[in-house]
Amino acid sequence: MTELDHAPIAELAGRDYVALLEPLWSYLTVSDAPVPGEVIFAFGCGNLRVPQRAANLQLDGWAPHVLVTGGVGRRTAELFGASEAAVFARHLRWLGVAASAIVTEDRAGNTGENVTLGMRALRRRGVEVRRALLVAKPFCMRRCAATFRLRHPRVETVCCPPPGPMLDFVEETRPAFAARLVAELDRLERYPRLGYIAREPLPVPRQVAEAAGEIRRLLGAAGTGTKGRADGPGRPVPAHAR
Repeated sequence: MTELDHAPIAELAGRDYVALLEPLWSYLTVSDAPVPGEVIFAFGCGNLRVPQRAANLQLDGWAPHVLVTGGVGRRTAELFGASEAAVFARHLRWLGVAASAIVTEDRAGNTGENVTLGMRALRRRGVEVRRALLVAKPFCMRRCAATFRLRHPRVETVCCPPPGPMLDFVEETRPAFAARLVAELDRLERYPRLGYIAREPLPVPRQVAEAAGEIRRLLGAAGTGTKGRADGPGRPVPAHAR
């Protein structure tokens, strides 16, 4: 048990917990209807719902290629024992995606590298990308799209996260997941100043900011620690940067 696990938010009933987090979840989880593109761009993580969604999109004919990107992550090293891209590629093949349709990038250590190295891998395969269907954990979608807007502004992005209710994506403990959502919201404000992502075109809605404030209050100081890897050379970011 960590200090975070004793935060008051851990005592909320399931229905109250969902109601508290729902404004953040809905704001962070950008979801578009799929449209045809050149590639389905799958961001590495520890959740196999991501390659499942990528496979479904490819098999339904929305794009001829699937790019899987992600190295050996700090959390996924023990979970997979291999790079996130290698595990995703294997899962895609098992689900019926042809090996010739899969492009693999297995060195990226953060979202910025996912985009930069992933697009480089696609160019090496001769894939010219005008529109990319992005697949990541739902609450990371807004940041993934903002990363593309900064680094490849001419590429149209379509956010296609795995479907499912919020509770299906809770990682670790419920307090830790609440802290993760607040951290994602914070990154959307801080990362443009650091040159990691593009700025959001509209301010955060008031109800989202108010919900984040209440979550911070319930988490207390336990949810504010920052250490971990970087989204750029030598620049520290919170532990859950993926």
